[in-house]
Amino acid sequence: MQRLVLVLGLFVLLLAGCSSVTAPEPTPTGDVAYPYPVQAALTTVPPEAVYPGPSSPSSSQQLVLAFYIAEPVRATDTQLRGGGPSQAPIRVVNLSRDNLIIAEITIGEDGQFTVPLRDVTAGDTVAIVFNEQITSPYTREQVQPFSVQVLPSGELVMSSVIVSP
Repeated sequence: MQRLVLVLGLFVLLLAGCSSVTAPEPTPTGDVAYPYPVQAALTTVPPEAVYPGPSSPSSSQQLVLAFYIAEPVRATDTQLRGGGPSQAPIRVVNLSRDNLIIAEITIGEDGQFTVPLRDVTAGDTVAIVFNEQITSPYTREQVQPFSVQVLPSGELVMSSVIVSP
């Protein structure tokens, strides 16, 4: 009799545990556009605003080198817009087509660029690559912490987007 009560109790506990309903997690959708344009791609941060802060007094400032491509990018677009640090030399490439170069430019004084968009189809990945072959006010060491990927060739991918239909 005790075994029957014990088995019945375990069965009730099992049913109670299985009957709890969990809420499904929301899934992200690709329909939400990025909040572009982003202002102030080149920003200096005073050392006292950086946590945990410098260990010794210093008058140097931390340089933030952010690059971006304005989204959404569609296969029917004729131009690609984006931004980054003023006077940074970049290449815009199609990563899906063996790093085919779309344009080689230097970002303008206003931190913006616009290039013709060609040879892309829906699903291709377009990227900004830091161009180290051109004289730049920025070094690889300054830019590398802000890169999102390093290509097998060693080039730094600074931003990328997938082309929409």
